[in-house]
Amino acid sequence: MLNNFKLVDHLWKVAEKYIPTHFCLSSGYEEFDRAMDGGFREGELITISAPTGMGKTTFGVNLTANFNKKGVPSFWITYEMNPWYLKEKFMIMKHNQDVLVYTPLNDRTHFEYVKSELEYLDKHIDEAINDYACKAIFIDHLHYLIPLIGNKENFSLLVGSIVRELKKMAVRKNIIIFLIAHTKKIYQGEELDLSSIRDSSLIAQESDYVFLIKRLQNKEGNYQNISRIQLAKNRRTGIMFSLDFNYSDNTFLPITHKYNGQIID
Repeated sequence: MLNNFKLVDHLWKVAEKYIPTHFCLSSGYEEFDRAMDGGFREGELITISAPTGMGKTTFGVNLTANFNKKGVPSFWITYEMNPWYLKEKFMIMKHNQDVLVYTPLNDRTHFEYVKSELEYLDKHIDEAINDYACKAIFIDHLHYLIPLIGNKENFSLLVGSIVRELKKMAVRKNIIIFLIAHTKKIYQGEELDLSSIRDSSLIAQESDYVFLIKRLQNKEGNYQNISRIQLAKNRRTGIMFSLDFNYSDNTFLPITHKYNGQIID
């Protein structure tokens, strides 16, 4: 009976049409790159999350500056910040007009036919890719893509569906999307983990990598100029750890590597 069927080798034939490129974008941080088997790749979705004011956007700006050193342009759409202040963040880091960043005018007239914020974003990303060769896409932040009016009963699923569309967009367009997302309120003594990301566990589930950021406090409870950035999800290798950074002039400068509970200078 089996003689009537073709040999089951179709997967190999199909796979040949999807050979990945060798493009791998270094984060600029050696330990993170090593854990990610070299860096970020096309089709990946990376979530950056932290409580408000803890450095989510700043970490994205640092990644952008590192990509800039490699000659890789980035696209930024920031709903929360006037583009002037985004530019100021790069200026503080001593980057003047040589930074390779495209950001659109906050103007819908060119895309007035679009039906949703996600579609509007999709059109601008196409511009960034086709006109400016952008490879890294930064969205600041997720909750501006979510309609505030509508059925709240399935809000978690709605958030998850939007994040899934972003992941599909990354794969379809061969880009790397960095998604900035808020955490829920974190109380004193509470650990920051994947469940801390606000509104939906699907955000972490759909992401290839998740970075969580927190500012460290001294014994008196005052915040220091030290941040801990945790690689809390790693779909590629499963390696998870955190790095401590000094924070100065809008720049994260690595101090230590914390791996499997041990700190290595």
